[in-house]
Amino acid sequence: MARPAPDDDAALRWDDVDDPSYLDPSAADDEPGDTAPEAADTATAGDAGPASGADAAGDADADQAAATDLPAPGLRLLTAVFAVVFVLWSVGWIISVGLVPISGPTLVIEVLYQFSEFLAIVASALWFAATVALTPQHRLAPRLGWFAFGALVLLPWPLVLGVIG
Repeated sequence: MARPAPDDDAALRWDDVDDPSYLDPSAADDEPGDTAPEAADTATAGDAGPASGADAAGDADADQAAATDLPAPGLRLLTAVFAVVFVLWSVGWIISVGLVPISGPTLVIEVLYQFSEFLAIVASALWFAATVALTPQHRLAPRLGWFAFGALVLLPWPLVLGVIG
């Protein structure tokens, strides 16, 4: 038995009526909102009936999951305190950068130094945003740890050590 020649253009056409995702454009209704009447009928029929035991159990699981996603009691306060700390760190770096006049012998060194000054100023804000975005919202310990580590590392050391003055 000979095999039929493959149809190379079959993947480029949408007219395969045996395909379950095929919708005949000539059979479509004129109403744009009524694309799947069977789905609408089953949804309204399911909503009209009483809730089954499986639905009630699913709702209880969803409520429990929502309850565990609530932030720890002191998490908002901790986040606000560290937001103020990191803003103060950025201000400290702005003061430090303004008081330490360093000029490099070449233009490349000068540009790289100014870029590092910019990074020192915005590092606190970036650390705060990354910590808030990447730590779990309902766990206090990981967020506190990352905030404390960032506050120690990003401290404006020139001001603290008294190099300026």
